Amino acid sequence: MFGGKTNGKKSPMLYLRICFDKPDMLARRDEYRQAHRAYLASGVVKLVQAGPMMADDDSHNIGSFMVVEAEDLESVKKFHDEDPFTKAGIFDEVRICRWDRHIG
Repeated sequence: MFGGKTNGKKSPMLYLRICFDKPDMLARRDEYRQAHRAYLASGVVKLVQAGPMMADDDSHNIGSFMVVEAEDLESVKKFHDEDPFTKAGIFDEVRICRWDRHIG
């Protein structure tokens, strides 16, 4: 169960984190990829799904997509702000919003 109350405690909610890269960020992604992956593995938040978004011709990354389980929106924003990809200035546009899973 997500986003409800269990034994009087607020249960975790799901959030989408959708990040579109600035143009020509492949080299910068490569430079920060190891630090980015280590950060994701650190358990700051629980990742339900995550991975790069790809160009239609599969030639390069165009951004990142994540489903994150967290207590609140502020936790996800803090997680985003501390991501090495964010600190490296890779992203052009970022959307973080609550997600209510119905199927899957």
